[in-house]
Amino acid sequence: MATLVQLEDVRRAREEIAGRVRFTPLLPCEELSAETRSQIAFKCENLQITGSYKVRAAFTVLLRLSAQEKARGAALSSSGNFAGAFAFAGRELGVRTTLVMMRKTSPFKAEKTRKYGGEVVFCDNRYEARFETLDRLRRERSLTVVNHLENHDVIAGHGTIGLEIAEQFQDVDVVVVPVSTGGLIAGVATAIKGLSPRVRVIGVQPVGSNAASLSFRAGEVVRIPEAVTICDALTATSPGPLPWEHMRHYVDDMVTVTDEEVTQAVAYLAENAKLVVEPGGAVGVAALIRGHLGVTGRKVAVILSGGNVAPAPFARWILEREASRATKDGD
Repeated sequence: MATLVQLEDVRRAREEIAGRVRFTPLLPCEELSAETRSQIAFKCENLQITGSYKVRAAFTVLLRLSAQEKARGAALSSSGNFAGAFAFAGRELGVRTTLVMMRKTSPFKAEKTRKYGGEVVFCDNRYEARFETLDRLRRERSLTVVNHLENHDVIAGHGTIGLEIAEQFQDVDVVVVPVSTGGLIAGVATAIKGLSPRVRVIGVQPVGSNAASLSFRAGEVVRIPEAVTICDALTATSPGPLPWEHMRHYVDDMVTVTDEEVTQAVAYLAENAKLVVEPGGAVGVAALIRGHLGVTGRKVAVILSGGNVAPAPFARWILEREASRATKDGD
């Protein structure tokens, strides 16, 4: 059995990255609180440096590399957000970074990664191809490869969000977390449960990319053939081995939402909270709006994990929500 990240590991990560990342706001949402008859607040990692929570783990990982490992340059695979964060942290720390992405990766996210100074290497549109390409780069270029599926520092860095939530939201009852490989929920749950075991930690996935949810129900890792979802940040075909061990110990429930529910949530956040949130970052809000979580009367923190969305689809989803509402009003 894998050694789990501990609360003290998360606290140490927080000390190490202090001053390099933002202490993001926890914003109450009166509209959603009234609709769900609960007390809802958003942990706004969409306002984090590089537009997602990933920069926390990026700094944690790179700061902990040895001088020799840094000198070789560091490589990571990503669906987009981790790539940008890793490139940014590498630029700040003087570490050359190489990021492996599938060819279908959002051009918006790939270009942001390049702007931060990272070298982007594209691979086939298979989740496994990302790691095959990483291994090839390790052999050919002697790069320091970071496998975020089995890295304790990644989970510790992500867990710093949990420490902040505990400080910002007194007596929080439920923390809702977007899930892909499970790294974010592993870190957040480690921190939250370490501080207050009574707090429920609930993960949310899109139905078209639900490997972690299926694994949670089965009690063992389940792999899906492919991820088909608008949530381009949540496309893992199985939970990571190390995150899965943490999920088994700490996560209380997993739920899924449809892509339509997600885009409605993106538009809802824009209209009611004045926040730009990408689809993968809005899955928790989608679950709340649709009543999937059963949190009436509870204090609920919802992590908005990212805001890296291209303007065109973002505008389209807002217009679609308005059109849908107009149609209903006319019936």
